[in-house]
Amino acid sequence: MHKTLCSLFGALSLAAHAADKPNIVFILADDMSYDSVSGLNSAMGPLKTPHIDKLIPQSMTFTDGHSGSAVCTPTRYGILTGRYSWRSRLKSAVLWDYGRPLIEDELMTYPEFLQKEGYATGMIGKWHLGLDWKDAEGKDANAEVKDQDAFFKNAKMKEKLAAVEKSIDFTKPVTGGPLDHGFDYWSGVDLPNMPPYTWIKNRNADPLPTEMKPNDMFGHPGVMAPGWKLEDILPRLGTESAQWIKEQSNQEKPFFLYLPLTSPHTPISPSKPWQGQSVTPYADFIMETDAVVGQVVKALDEAGVADNTILIFTADNGSSAHKGQLDKLKKNGIDVRHHFKGQKAQIHEGGHRVPLIVRWPGKVKAGSKCEEVVCLNDFYATTAALLGKKLPETAAVDSTNLLPLLTGEKELLKDRPLVVNHDIGGRFAIRKGPYKLVLLNKVQLFHLGNDPKESKDISQEHPELVKELAGELAKMIHNGRSTTGPKQKNDGVIPFPKSVLTRFPELKQ
Repeated sequence: MHKTLCSLFGALSLAAHAADKPNIVFILADDMSYDSVSGLNSAMGPLKTPHIDKLIPQSMTFTDGHSGSAVCTPTRYGILTGRYSWRSRLKSAVLWDYGRPLIEDELMTYPEFLQKEGYATGMIGKWHLGLDWKDAEGKDANAEVKDQDAFFKNAKMKEKLAAVEKSIDFTKPVTGGPLDHGFDYWSGVDLPNMPPYTWIKNRNADPLPTEMKPNDMFGHPGVMAPGWKLEDILPRLGTESAQWIKEQSNQEKPFFLYLPLTSPHTPISPSKPWQGQSVTPYADFIMETDAVVGQVVKALDEAGVADNTILIFTADNGSSAHKGQLDKLKKNGIDVRHHFKGQKAQIHEGGHRVPLIVRWPGKVKAGSKCEEVVCLNDFYATTAALLGKKLPETAAVDSTNLLPLLTGEKELLKDRPLVVNHDIGGRFAIRKGPYKLVLLNKVQLFHLGNDPKESKDISQEHPELVKELAGELAKMIHNGRSTTGPKQKNDGVIPFPKSVLTRFPELKQ
């Protein structure tokens, strides 16, 4: 009897301890603009996202939330490190075929922090932060691949990457990926439009890619698993996420699920049940993405953990205009560039202003809005704050605690560091309240409150503000961080245009 009571009290104590630490589910859509959510955009016409829309009255919606970049790899780096990617070796663009790992080993990542705090950490979905692929001797087969190497640039690069692929022994475990940066579990793909076209489970390609991708299948040339179908990726992500939530809900540890979806990024590949459900295949894919969000929400409800789970829905950047997809939608009465100018890859708001919806029952006011300028990097420091933990001085150097906003304690963060925007070409913008300074060959300043589509340059009217914002960016660069703390190193010199450095010599490194 005594042993039974001790066991019962022990179990209750563990359960109470776990309840102090909320579960976290972070859903990251791929290439899905703020205006791709019908609950945020009245100009979506016949295209609806009912599951995401249903979250809005249950959550806080950030109306000025930004990804760290207007393209994939840099944003993912920022989420997982709390550090802007332009501090890494990747100053522009993304990682291409068989790119090397980008996250520095010495950095404590967001999932590594959560592991130390007793969380079970799982990732299901797209990595796109580089892996070390091994040859038959166990050496890194892609050690000589440069960040700018991509098969489509010229014949020489195509030959180089084909030789790298040929040297890879796909039976060897990969390193430098999720399991080496804080995740207990990974199931997903490196990315859906580049080889190898296969599933990766923890460290292993499964099934092995033993065939060449047919020319009529979307994506870069390379090896694939027999019978590989692009249409199967998204449904599997949804099913596996729901199953992982169910499994973890029966364990003693709180859990963190990072779910970087492969949609609605190219390849535009809605699964069969979703084909023809809307006006174009791209619209079908948005609808299927929404359905996967609904699948995750349902899994949390059925597991009985929704009330103790912080659920974040967002995207890595704005919508892609690939092959006129956005124009096709507009012809059908669907405008996913309704509020903002631009799309994926661009420094315009449409490139990096993303939907950001956070649900935390009983802690975040349902149906609330926040107009503060925030970045996806901020969730690292926010999580540390809600757990009452002080981060190492070298961790999350570009991450700001949003907890006072989420709890309603504050509407704005008076002293928060300014948010930096970055595009595919490595060009910068910096925000202060409604003002946005863009550092292209021609320096521009916009007031987004009055001019959200960035149509009127007001830099000549506010020269002191232009100078101030450029100076703030210079401090962030030279200090190696935007938050307070000891100076940190940046990796390499940032290639600003000559005209910018001439006007703002303080940006020189």
